[in-house]
Amino acid sequence: MNKKISTKDKIFTVAANHFADFGFEGTRMDKIAKQACVNKASIYYNIGNKEALYAMVLNRSFEEGFGAFHGTIEPNLSAEKKLEAYIRHIASVLERNPVIPKIMMHEQLSKGRHLPESLAKKIVQMLDGLTSILNQGKKEGIFDVVDTITIHFMIFGTMLFQMTSSPIRMEKKAFSNKYRPDSGVLPQRVTDQIVQCVLRAVKKEKSNVIHTK
Repeated sequence: MNKKISTKDKIFTVAANHFADFGFEGTRMDKIAKQACVNKASIYYNIGNKEALYAMVLNRSFEEGFGAFHGTIEPNLSAEKKLEAYIRHIASVLERNPVIPKIMMHEQLSKGRHLPESLAKKIVQMLDGLTSILNQGKKEGIFDVVDTITIHFMIFGTMLFQMTSSPIRMEKKAFSNKYRPDSGVLPQRVTDQIVQCVLRAVKKEKSNVIHTK
């Protein structure tokens, strides 16, 4: 039993990196098997075909990071504090799971051709959580009427491009030191700036704020 779990974990780690680097189309099962030190039959036995392996990688990566996502945000916080916690939690998840941004960029380019419906539902759950926070802010009289998808891309999209563009900014001589990425996958200062920018975007102008008791 333990050997089977260990084999699955080994396959998962190798497959996640291959899908992140090469996308679904460019990933080869035989190369995953070779690097994981298993035969292809073992992958099919433990997990299934390429589509099943890809679905497992995506679902497990998201579940480990976002599975208890909204349970980590204190329900009694103000909308502003909840939104900040939401942003910082996403940053923390992507920091721990750097394969997610790469895989999601591949999916954007392929129009989600291989994106499992189960993962699409998880993304919708995240959007619902963000919508709930934004609606709370409107009820509190501090947030303006904003589009959830736009705010989501301000958060998630900025982080994805920060992380996936790092190799380019490191390798190309045209980028001077001030444009090169900091050490670390997603620097704290970048997360802080995203928090500031998003809060500015959703907040009402001070003259229009209705203070509630």
